[in-house]
Amino acid sequence: MTQGVDQTPRWQGGGTTLLCLRDGTLGLGADVFPEVSAERIAAAHRGGVAVDVNVFLLRHADGSLDLVDTGCGSLYGEAGGRLVALLAAQGVEPGDIDRVIFTHLHGDHVGGALTEAGEAAFPNAAYLAHETDIAHWHGKDSHGGRLLEACGERFRAVQSGEDLGHGLRSWLLPGHTPGHMGLHFAGGFALVGDLLHSLPLQLPDPSVHTKFDIDSVQATRVRVQALDWLAESGVPFSGSHITATAASPSPILRVSRQGRGYLRGAA
Repeated sequence: MTQGVDQTPRWQGGGTTLLCLRDGTLGLGADVFPEVSAERIAAAHRGGVAVDVNVFLLRHADGSLDLVDTGCGSLYGEAGGRLVALLAAQGVEPGDIDRVIFTHLHGDHVGGALTEAGEAAFPNAAYLAHETDIAHWHGKDSHGGRLLEACGERFRAVQSGEDLGHGLRSWLLPGHTPGHMGLHFAGGFALVGDLLHSLPLQLPDPSVHTKFDIDSVQATRVRVQALDWLAESGVPFSGSHITATAASPSPILRVSRQGRGYLRGAA
């Protein structure tokens, strides 16, 4: 039997290969965009608002492996929890992961970091998050707070603009959470976490924010600044909820300016 070609979306550069693994898809209510009319949302998201939950596997030249986020795990039922199987399809076991880098500590990013028994799902990995997000969620009754309580000794606090090795540098993008961050790749790529939840709404109008943004004013300002940089630099990027469609099947893209907003282009 001929083995099928691996169709996993990927980027390669600077000694790192990035693979985008779709842990699942979350259905969100129309109230996720609190200042957008139901008619406008329905026109942009026919059939309802649903976003992919992307996890990124980074293979480095020295053989080490990083994960960026861990998806939903079992937190939201069948909406997620595919990560371990997706890793296995790439020949990777949980114990092979060296670092888990969290863009932030919301449930759909940390849900796969703990087993059902409440133990570290990646037993040999260090867990990295921005120092501000760790401080914000520490001691809180939240998914992030419970992860910190269970795995606090594994966590390393990341500073803004910190060199993380392998050509990676942290990129603070606050507003969605206080320590929400992306990553710059020396090879010419970026990850933007939850900077964008809806390309059809937020690219033409980056002032559109979600009910999950802790500081929506800051989140909007940071989104515009980041999109400006991405448009000017032409760097390809992806994010946690860049959702594949029939028209745009890859979650990796570039943007350019168009009026007061931005236009999606192929990577």
